[in-house]
Amino acid sequence: MESNTAHIKATKVSGQTVEEAQAETTAQKASTDCESEVNQFPPIPVPSLSKWSTPAIPENAWCSTDFMTGAGMVVIQQNTEKIIVLYSTMMDYWFFPRGRKDIGECIEQAALREAHEESGYRVHFLPVVNPTRQPHPTFTNGNNQTVLNTEPIFMTTTNKPPGESGPDDYGKVYLTLWFIGQIPEDAKFEAGTRTDEEFHFETHLLSYDEAVKKIWYSERPVLKYAWHVYQKTLEFTRSVPRD
Repeated sequence: MESNTAHIKATKVSGQTVEEAQAETTAQKASTDCESEVNQFPPIPVPSLSKWSTPAIPENAWCSTDFMTGAGMVVIQQNTEKIIVLYSTMMDYWFFPRGRKDIGECIEQAALREAHEESGYRVHFLPVVNPTRQPHPTFTNGNNQTVLNTEPIFMTTTNKPPGESGPDDYGKVYLTLWFIGQIPEDAKFEAGTRTDEEFHFETHLLSYDEAVKKIWYSERPVLKYAWHVYQKTLEFTRSVPRD
């Protein structure tokens, strides 16, 4: 019987070889199988969430090849109330420092590293009155409104198209956790912290009103909520009696 190898390599199906088409069919079947596993019970209604958020997404299950995790920061200089915003001269858009975490790196380390590398400033976390759902060790309930913490204040998801990493890339979801950071009044800009791919980045210190007008649309909700949390923190700290 004639070998099918040459035929498979030469045959195209919608711009694909039969091997590629078979691989895609297998991947689609696996996705369908996973979806049926997740959805074997009646779905929980998708909550609408707060006014600061988009509605929740249905329950999902993603393997490691289909998602990326990263961290971003809204960095405030408290004495001037200016915010670090980056500008890409090549892409002509404004954005906040953010990027993927490295293997073995915790998300907090990634946030500080990316902020320093992309902005050129040494950044520290800013403790804020962040009504996080993460529990405090001394409280039994979450969402405490009066505990200063440095937990993430926002999370975003971005869909990435297939093919960016090669033929086996079926697309992915980029999960970004956002923190609030700070730089001191005498912060010094450090040149040479950016990678070669980031040569077109510029660092600017903008007022909130300037930043909210310029920032990339998908990061505007992050800025608005970060500024809300920051203002609430100022109100709280001013109300606390001093010894």
